[in-house]
Amino acid sequence: MSSVIQSIRSFLFRQSDLTHASLAVTSSLAALPALTLLSGTGLAATNLLTVSTQLGSQVYVAFVGGPTMFVNMDKVAFGNIQARLFPKFGMVGLSTGILSLASYHLAHPKSDVCTWLLFGSLAVHILNSFLIFPKTTEYMFLLRQAEKSENKEGISKNRMRFGMMHGISNLINIGGMGANMLYLYVLATRIAAIW
Repeated sequence: MSSVIQSIRSFLFRQSDLTHASLAVTSSLAALPALTLLSGTGLAATNLLTVSTQLGSQVYVAFVGGPTMFVNMDKVAFGNIQARLFPKFGMVGLSTGILSLASYHLAHPKSDVCTWLLFGSLAVHILNSFLIFPKTTEYMFLLRQAEKSENKEGISKNRMRFGMMHGISNLINIGGMGANMLYLYVLATRIAAIW
């Protein structure tokens, strides 16, 4: 049995970040039929846990982990760790986004503002995981190559590309945080009368 586990582990470690993100999406989608077995309370708990996990990871990455590492690590080490952490952050967002949207939709089949906020938050993680994070990392490594070769044109071009992609990633992450916060606010207004 341990050789089977070791083989699976070895296979997974050899895969790319995009493959890992695809596996996170696939496993989350595979879990969706189980949501139909939950009671209303179970759906609400699943929804609140997944949205809270997603928002917590967004806030931690944006305001605690990222800034702390930026201030306390050299540029190359910081870039290397971010290149490994951001895809994992994206996978958490993909899985929690799928489960939160599905659990809400099962309890509220008619689309409303909450449906669209959860969809927007999920869209941020899809965009980041499959486009923005890989491109940002690619441009970071191209910038490093240009800096090593002292190619001034390459440095300028790749610094601009990296900065643009990093800025887009930050902006849409803040948009996703805003969607999650607004979703929780709307939900709170709905339950305030019975709280």
